[in-house]
Amino acid sequence: MAILVKACVGKGNSKVGNIPTFSLPSRLTCPGASAWCIEHCYALRIERLRPYCRSGYSHNLVLTWDTERFISTMLKAIPPDLPCFRIHVCGDLYGESYCQGWARVCLQRPRVRFWAYTRSWVVPELRPALEEMRLVENLVLFASTDPSMPLPPQGWRAAFIENDPRAEGIECREQSGYSDSCLSCRYCFMPGAGNVVFRVH
Repeated sequence: MAILVKACVGKGNSKVGNIPTFSLPSRLTCPGASAWCIEHCYALRIERLRPYCRSGYSHNLVLTWDTERFISTMLKAIPPDLPCFRIHVCGDLYGESYCQGWARVCLQRPRVRFWAYTRSWVVPELRPALEEMRLVENLVLFASTDPSMPLPPQGWRAAFIENDPRAEGIECREQSGYSDSCLSCRYCFMPGAGNVVFRVH
């Protein structure tokens, strides 16, 4: 008998809006996390307050271990006409095959706008796979950084923290009250737009 495999896809929240999301366990899948990031990890707070989230994220992690199954499962979960999809409210791009899997999913859903923030750009072994992801036209990949980290590579859109003296870009419009959600703002998944600056949350 065939086993039915589904991804645990989030339905969004007050910040993101009605945008489906896919997440993984924090820390365990965050090879580029800095000490600052671990200290201020909002994802860890989510997992502590909502144990069912951690369970779903763990389920998703196991799903990603089989790249072909992961791709086929996500294609079933993401309709071709979906406006946008956020990769990772929690977790990060933790491995080469996982990065390649997402790139293939995005390529097969060309009408969907995907976006993600990652600190994995500081991991030399993952940079080639991340650079390949950045070539996918309907995927926007931000290099997240904080005051303890170096500046992102040239050409990357950066996601700064407001207390970083190097921060440049527009302040997150949802956090500053100019937009109700990421869905109503859309800045972060607009192609060709610039950096963004977040408040610590």
